[in-house]
Amino acid sequence: MSAMGNARAWSGWTLYAIVLFVLPMVFTDPHTRLLLILITMYGMLAQGWNLTLGFAGIFNFAQIAFFGVGAYTAGILATRTGIDPWLALPISGVSAVLASLVAFLPVLRLRGIYVGLATYVFSQLCIYLVLGQAGLTGGSNGIVGIPRLTLGETSLRADGRVGYYYLGAALLFAATLLVRLITRSTLGLSLLAIRDNEALATSRGVSRVRQHLIVFMIGAAVAGVAGGFNAFLNGVVSTDVFGFGYLTLLLSMIFLGGSGSVYGPIAGAVVVTVVADALQDAGAWRDIAIAMLILVVLWVAPKGLAGLARSLPIPPLRRAGAAAPTPTTVKEKR
Repeated sequence: MSAMGNARAWSGWTLYAIVLFVLPMVFTDPHTRLLLILITMYGMLAQGWNLTLGFAGIFNFAQIAFFGVGAYTAGILATRTGIDPWLALPISGVSAVLASLVAFLPVLRLRGIYVGLATYVFSQLCIYLVLGQAGLTGGSNGIVGIPRLTLGETSLRADGRVGYYYLGAALLFAATLLVRLITRSTLGLSLLAIRDNEALATSRGVSRVRQHLIVFMIGAAVAGVAGGFNAFLNGVVSTDVFGFGYLTLLLSMIFLGGSGSVYGPIAGAVVVTVVADALQDAGAWRDIAIAMLILVVLWVAPKGLAGLARSLPIPPLRRAGAAAPTPTTVKEKR
């Protein structure tokens, strides 16, 4: 990358960090801050899922299971073992990675929608596992009384949960940076090659199983940490974290923002979270409105909000909405 390209990249990341930092200073009421926290959590979760679904082309519906595994891991460790909650947070990511090794088994043999069905079944099996181990997981009652995160004597819930916002913002920034680095690495280019032409990629020595397993584990780690964050934020965990509601919500964010885009899922998380909150009293019409919004955006811009941004003639928007390299770029870099 040229010196000018490096300068633009650094300026973009600096602006991103500044925006995340000043948002709670602009929006000070508790409800809006809660929305900001949810956006950071959903954005991080969508980023991890977009790695497998958007960049690798794997119909992976086990991401919600990894989210739930991380949440239950954090809850169990914090309430049953007395471990420091700050240590339980990264362990949540590790437990999700271990779960991904089991969920990855269908990817070895199956393709397409059959992978989606098998990984969704894995999510449902996690629910039955939680219910069957009621002595450890609380069964249908879930886990309550999860201790809050603190810094010294200060709770992150103080001052309208501003501490949780900054933790969520830091995790979202790290997840976005991770996705960006992966998409520009050899791993990212090989994933795109497998997604777009698996026969050609494998003939050039790219191992589909190895590359898919790596990205599967990375996406699971991000989801597991997001689950742990959710557990400490709410102070309770139930089987709802494995539910179909989270699944449809996150799919809406990814497709609205732009599948296969680095920044699209974040834009999708912002729009869907704000619209869902504004229509929370509309009942079933809320889901209908979100579905109609997605259909309109995909009709105007099939690649979502990120594709719409790239179509605008303003250079900064083109850079901000830039997606991963195309297969042509993969060939050129070889």
